[in-house]
Amino acid sequence: MIRNFLFHRVHPQRDRLWDPMDVALFDKCISYISRHYQVMLLEDMMSMPNLKTLKNVATILFDDGYKDNLLYAIPILAKYKVRASFYVVTDCIEKNIPTWTHVLEHLFQYTEISDIDLDFDSLPAELRVTSLATQEIRMEYLKRFTPALKLISHDDRNKIINRVTETLTDVGLPRLMMNWQDLVELHKAGHYIGSHTVTHCMLGTMTDENEIKKELLLSGQMIEKHLGYFPKTISYPVGSYNETTIRLSKEIGYSVGLAVKQKLYNPANDSIFEIPRVELYNENWLKTKLRILNYIEPIKTIIRY
Repeated sequence: MIRNFLFHRVHPQRDRLWDPMDVALFDKCISYISRHYQVMLLEDMMSMPNLKTLKNVATILFDDGYKDNLLYAIPILAKYKVRASFYVVTDCIEKNIPTWTHVLEHLFQYTEISDIDLDFDSLPAELRVTSLATQEIRMEYLKRFTPALKLISHDDRNKIINRVTETLTDVGLPRLMMNWQDLVELHKAGHYIGSHTVTHCMLGTMTDENEIKKELLLSGQMIEKHLGYFPKTISYPVGSYNETTIRLSKEIGYSVGLAVKQKLYNPANDSIFEIPRVELYNENWLKTKLRILNYIEPIKTIIRY
């Protein structure tokens, strides 16, 4: 069983909607993981002929491509001599804009515009509001709004996102992403850069195969253009994928696909295109350690039944 640990942001500043992992907690995680497991680069591990017999192995993975990975996570990884894999959204790198989930959170949090028309049939009736008068109301609304968007079709989601960005125009987007030179430096330092698609789309909700191919192919080609190789690995945004996603990923040239699933990876049973990862959050150390040890999900299962 292999532990693939997934991170996103690492930053000392708190965020009430999507809190980055605190720097001290990240240090504690990498210290513990590096002492108790053999930490390998996932792409090196996947090419090993004895993959199914590996024991006590862990990998460190990052999604999206945030600049704070470079500023706060990399020095800690270097401190413990750990290499990691970074799966980037190429449009976010090119344009220095966050992922659509982060954009929505930022706009709702800081806008002073209170009226917005979201009367879309694809949204639950209680979310088709036209007035969000205060920040507190908007924050509570957003906690239900973003999860609801993840459950609808790709086309419907894009229509709603476009409506929000076209309406809440009084807020500038934060510049939080790495650039290509940052990624070149990470690659030179021994870390791996893989694909997280072009636009952070939820691949499993898309029906147009040409559009899916574009997301998979162009992101890989941009990485190849700047780093000199087509990536082995595709990390499915928001953990969204299906059989079409897997088939097209193989056809385009990827050899590894990453899901989330909050469980350990068993090479004997798990598909190489559905490799599970355990995401770690900004929580207290006890709960984080329980996630590292894979106790949280079994406990949830026991409580559920």
